[in-house]
Amino acid sequence: MNDRQLYRMRAPASGREALAHAEPGQIYVDRETGEEMVPVAMVLPLAPSPSSLPRTPANLRACRRCDQLIGLDVSDCPHCGLRQSAL
Repeated sequence: MNDRQLYRMRAPASGREALAHAEPGQIYVDRETGEEMVPVAMVLPLAPSPSSLPRTPANLRACRRCDQLIGLDVSDCPHCGLRQSAL
């Protein structure tokens, strides 16, 4: 049986994130920065959909400072840290 699950991985120093299939006990490294990435959340399977995105465009908004896409449910931008206004 395969124990690999899809995780959201984060490099603590740079804040870079990636989605990766990970196995328990393994070490994962960011290709660009070389820093170790740690799992921060398991991505759960959704109902069947033609999209493979973890979030749909209808559930995203742009950060006021850095213009990166973030979830509607996010209070602070994960890219620049700016507190987002309430919707």
